Amino acid sequence: MENINCSTVFPSTRYWGTNRPDRPSLSIFWCPPPLDWIKINVDGVVFPNNCAGIGVVVRNHRGDVQLVVGSGFLHWDPGQVELAALRSLRRLLSPDMLAAKCVIIEGDCKNVLEFCRTSMHRATWSDANFMAEDLSFLAELNQVMFRHIPREANRLADFCAKFGSTNDFV
Repeated sequence: MENINCSTVFPSTRYWGTNRPDRPSLSIFWCPPPLDWIKINVDGVVFPNNCAGIGVVVRNHRGDVQLVVGSGFLHWDPGQVELAALRSLRRLLSPDMLAAKCVIIEGDCKNVLEFCRTSMHRATWSDANFMAEDLSFLAELNQVMFRHIPREANRLADFCAKFGSTNDFV
């Protein structure tokens, strides 16, 4: 299978669908990132009984799965659970993953991804930001892109979050 560089198909990030280069950005398909980049899909779920789970899937430019994680805990706020999935990256990513040219973080919670994107665009993390210590490691990466994707394109991370809510795994 030929590796297609998504950034050359859609050079403008406004129209660049990291899910699949030959379809609109709202496509429900997943496509690998460009060479020497990694893509991280994150998801969090909260069930009516307050059982929560986070799922993280890390893949390289060939689409090979580098890491799959699911973990459960008790919580009631879906936004905080999504942030917990992002915070878990600090302890999960290996040095070679941290050295990637770019890290694409995809998820289906638009508010949390927008919060992270605007926080990353500040010159420094605000001391008033209660997430600063937990997410400051993202500023050490070469480049980070946050992408909101439809839930259908985040199925593997969603599965990991649901399964991880009762069975922790790496």
